[in-house]
Amino acid sequence: MMYKKTSTLSWPLIWVSSAIVLIGIVNLYSAIYFWGEGVSMALFWSQLAWTLIGIATVIFIAMMDYRFFYRFAFLFFGVACAMLLLSLFTGDAVRGTHGWIKIGSFSIQPAEFAKIAYILVAARFFANNPNPEGYNLRELWQPGLMMSLVVALIVLQGDMGSSIFILCIFVSMALFAKVKTKTLVICVLIAALAGWAVFNFGLKEYQRDRIFTFMNPEADLRGSGYHLMQSKIAVGSGQIFGKGYLKGNINKLRYLPERHTDFIFPVFAEEWGFAGSLVLLILYASLLMIGVDIGAHARDRFGAFTAIGVVSLLFWQLAINLGGVLGLMPLTGVTLPLMSYGGSSMIAILASIGILLSINRKRFMF
Repeated sequence: MMYKKTSTLSWPLIWVSSAIVLIGIVNLYSAIYFWGEGVSMALFWSQLAWTLIGIATVIFIAMMDYRFFYRFAFLFFGVACAMLLLSLFTGDAVRGTHGWIKIGSFSIQPAEFAKIAYILVAARFFANNPNPEGYNLRELWQPGLMMSLVVALIVLQGDMGSSIFILCIFVSMALFAKVKTKTLVICVLIAALAGWAVFNFGLKEYQRDRIFTFMNPEADLRGSGYHLMQSKIAVGSGQIFGKGYLKGNINKLRYLPERHTDFIFPVFAEEWGFAGSLVLLILYASLLMIGVDIGAHARDRFGAFTAIGVVSLLFWQLAINLGGVLGLMPLTGVTLPLMSYGGSSMIAILASIGILLSINRKRFMF
């Protein structure tokens, strides 16, 4: 019985995910290790504990029938919105955002779980409302309204980065389901208008500075441009094969900010160089391709749309984090999946991989 359950798992997905998690743990140790000071093990052990909880979550969800999430998608969505609302009024402020709920000595970030909850309700909508001719704006009101609700709650917390994710996931899933050309043009115009309004009236001063820094990073190297400049120096100084493990001087001399969260990739690139970075990117690309393949072979529409939602979540998180630290787009404070420090992010990403495993496992069962 156990052999039957494990033989239908996607082992390539398990091996690739495990490799990225292992690299992330090893790299985190280096990110918090400083020459002459050793390392504060608290962050390391904390991340290790969250990773083990995440692995247990993967195993639990992978052994479940993913259609359980179809039945309770709206319940998960309601709980996620309630947690976002609770964190808005009672949450601790971390780096200017009120998106954290403190439970004992731990803190959780509801926005990370809201992303998965939204994927489930959106997948349920597209599964129940097929439209081969393509959706128009009126037909997309339900997932659009739920997206707007989550985005509004996250924006009120001051977390602009996570709110962009929900919008990107909605757009990705809608495009996969097929949208009429006229609707797509209208959406682009609305997005442009909304972007102008948010930039002029919704962003805080430091968030505008990030956009100005992206357009002209050399304008204020000791102020708003400092983070990005140090990140690019760390990545570039790694050259082809890197400086070696625990030998990245840009990080060790504390020039690199937020090195264990948002800027974890420059730590890796400095020590392992272009060759190591290429291996890491190939692993991430493999993760996305395996997810797409699972979606393409899912046994029903809910499984297919859920898999595409998870892949879009991983893709946009990768693109926005790497784009930000490499200066290809404005910095948004987004973590790198399975690499950055953070319990909520680690558990949420591993839970989404567990859902992919469950979808893949069920395709072999009748």
